Amino acid sequence: MRGGGNRLSSYNRGFTLAEVLVTLGIIGVVAAMTMPVLIQNHQEKVTVTRLKKVYSVLSQAYMSSSAENIDITEWGLGETFSSEGAEAIAQKMMPYLKLNKNCGFGKGCFPNGVVYKYLNGTSWYRIDDASRAYKMILSDGTLIAIESGKTYGKVFVDINGFKGPNQDGKDMFSFRLEKNRVMPFGYQGDIVSFGKNEGYAAWVIYNENTDYLRCPSKLGWDKAKSCKG
Repeated sequence: MRGGGNRLSSYNRGFTLAEVLVTLGIIGVVAAMTMPVLIQNHQEKVTVTRLKKVYSVLSQAYMSSSAENIDITEWGLGETFSSEGAEAIAQKMMPYLKLNKNCGFGKGCFPNGVVYKYLNGTSWYRIDDASRAYKMILSDGTLIAIESGKTYGKVFVDINGFKGPNQDGKDMFSFRLEKNRVMPFGYQGDIVSFGKNEGYAAWVIYNENTDYLRCPSKLGWDKAKSCKG
């Protein structure tokens, strides 16, 4: 009986403090290694989803506004980067966009005083102050700025609203309104130089990744389409 009691008590022995601390330490190390990857993967999926959505919204609005087969070259565009041209584009497309706010050429639809940056960190554009850009906020919080060339339109989108990092290729992307279509910058045949220009929208939409943040030298339309490819 005595021996059986000793065996029973040994089976009920709990973990020591040292064992608990070691286990928690291991869990902490594993979490520290995996959490950044999980967060990065989640953010990438959010970026892809939001950019595809705004691409669809812009395409539908543009095609609806061109329903009478009137292409953008007949929308009353002005000279390159003219405010008149930008307003002409905005007025044609606004009836087909669900807006939360219309700032026109004024402030309030982009982060005040913020200079957007290229992916390599160099300064790019202070959109809120741009008098040639017609600015709006969509109902889902996406920030929109429209500019015009002589025969085309250009649309900047900030997919996460007033949050950072306010950087091209991360939350800022560009589209071009051409005759009968909306084209994301960086499409095959366009200039793509990761870190130095606006060529990211097409990559994210068609390849569904932001791997240019991790292995840019490996990627290209004629090379790998992902870091794993």
